Amino acid sequence: MSEFIQNNLSREERLNLMRNLLIDMDKGLISPQEVKERFKKILENVHPAEIAIIENTLIVQDHFPQEKIHKLCDVHIDIFRESLENEEIKVQPGHPLYILYDEHKKISFVLGKVMSIASKIESLNNKEEVIKVLLENFEVFDALLDLENHMVREENALFPFLERHDVVQPPQILWNEHDSVRARLKDLKKYLEKASNLEEADLKEIPNLLKYIVDLKTSHIYKENKILFPTAIDRLNEEEWNKVLESMSEIGYAKFTDRNLIPEVIESQDRYGKQEDRYVYLGSGKFTLDELNAFFEALPFEVTFINKDDIVQFFNRGEKRIFVRTKSVLGRSVQNCHPPKSVHIVNKILEDFKSGKRDLAEFWINLQGRLIYIRYFAVRDTNGNYLGTLEVTQDVTDIKKLEGEKRIYSEE
Repeated sequence: MSEFIQNNLSREERLNLMRNLLIDMDKGLISPQEVKERFKKILENVHPAEIAIIENTLIVQDHFPQEKIHKLCDVHIDIFRESLENEEIKVQPGHPLYILYDEHKKISFVLGKVMSIASKIESLNNKEEVIKVLLENFEVFDALLDLENHMVREENALFPFLERHDVVQPPQILWNEHDSVRARLKDLKKYLEKASNLEEADLKEIPNLLKYIVDLKTSHIYKENKILFPTAIDRLNEEEWNKVLESMSEIGYAKFTDRNLIPEVIESQDRYGKQEDRYVYLGSGKFTLDELNAFFEALPFEVTFINKDDIVQFFNRGEKRIFVRTKSVLGRSVQNCHPPKSVHIVNKILEDFKSGKRDLAEFWINLQGRLIYIRYFAVRDTNGNYLGTLEVTQDVTDIKKLEGEKRIYSEE
């Protein structure tokens, strides 16, 4: 095929070529190097958003394993690295991406400091000197641990709107990387908590861990800046960007976020739906719409309803949430609301509920020193037909400590 024809391929033609290429790769008919060269021809001059749609089609329609397609992400980054280096996205201050870009600059600065710390620790053989370096740089590590806030905002404010435009795989890839970063940050936190009691084996593990975090996050930032963000600009409209900003502000910002870049957010008027002086009649009583909303927000636990099509339809908004929920999650597939590594568990629960095999699934975890009880209930109509799933999340730490009785009201 000539270069001229190649550069003018339709999306369907590119899709067919990639599909056949993957099949040949599975059969061992072509080498990895040849795969790379052919990909280069197939994807030449294609916008990152177009690649995202093609990759999503290969997974959803052709059922190619996600892991196999996710590896292509690194391939096309490598192919387009030169052109990506020159890509600049122009967004104005106040735009959600302007905030995220600026945070990436600050994160990169912190990563540079972390790499210097790793090199310094690597050159030390004395445990006391390593401890001293760790204690002297707690502020740097504190900023690094605050990456969690940045990642949560991307997952819950930006990713849902990309998914609505069939851009599913890049967010999934990046969420997987978020989880890898989280796991390493958890390891780092353990080292920091026992900084004064380090073992000899820790002296080698700490610099390796720090370097791994820096390498992983540096590559991750590159993918977001050069592929995810340009794709988002290409797909989302102004109204959607306003909702992204609203969700980001609702979640809150990292310590390193420049507050001067955050515009005042006017919350959407659809928070409570229509305000009408009429009652919502239920099987055992009635509410006004205001009362019903206030009732759900006053519940001492979090509830989320997923409808029969696996779409998040409702959640309550208490002041002290355990897990992040923003309005951008509404209308989102529940599978996309969970880390890719746990989606198979979600699907198994839903499968058992829909088949009638089970009506309850429960879990309990320790989160930041608190015991969190998570339950899923199958919701059925009077004939037993499946209507959806109710998720209830509750902090039971203090409940678990109750003993004896309390029968007298006090002002404590």
